[in-house]
Amino acid sequence: MKNNKIKIFIFARKNSKGVKNKNIVRINGTPLVVKAMNIAKQIVANKDIYLSSDSLKYKKIADANFINFIKRPKNLATSKSPEILSWKHAINFLKKKKINFNTFVSLPSTAPLRKKIDVKKAIKKLTKNSDIVLTASDSTRNPYFNMVKKNKNHFYDLVIKHKKIFRRQDAPKTYDLNTVAFVSKPNFILKAKSIFDGNVSISLVPIERSLDIDNKFDIKLAKLLMKNEK
Repeated sequence: MKNNKIKIFIFARKNSKGVKNKNIVRINGTPLVVKAMNIAKQIVANKDIYLSSDSLKYKKIADANFINFIKRPKNLATSKSPEILSWKHAINFLKKKKINFNTFVSLPSTAPLRKKIDVKKAIKKLTKNSDIVLTASDSTRNPYFNMVKKNKNHFYDLVIKHKKIFRRQDAPKTYDLNTVAFVSKPNFILKAKSIFDGNVSISLVPIERSLDIDNKFDIKLAKLLMKNEK
């Protein structure tokens, strides 16, 4: 990592559907977005960290934490806006300032249990043969074995019909993606329409650190798991 120019980005829009103002919900007194910043600061210098948001409220948070701010257009900050478009906007923002880097890292504020080791492991996983690294944990459910969907007759079938599988260990190995980290190459992001357009690698994260805040129950769970955190 010594010769690698890494920039870490945190994308936080002001509106959220599942939980109001989700990015600034406090866990043990610290807003989720600041928790992400604190992890980023353990990996790179403050000058290499960027907060992208459509809200100037988040600029105040960025300023208070001595990191850079990127004003995101409103059309890239709706519930229907593909995340990758915000990534492209952030990369182009740096390009216009003639700031070059070769590793893009996104740390969503919704993964408060992540550790520095999880992010550094994902960064290390990005090689010349991979375009993007996603973080994941071992699946607790498997679409070949114990996940079902409603069919056209209003009954239920396995999500993926394969040969008959009677034991979980005989089913193909699957993983649950999480938001601990996204690591990629800027040039790939600028060309891609989807994160799955290139060679995708997975960096495994222990399930106890893979929580993704999406609703009020997740917040309660995070507070419970982190109640003894100093």
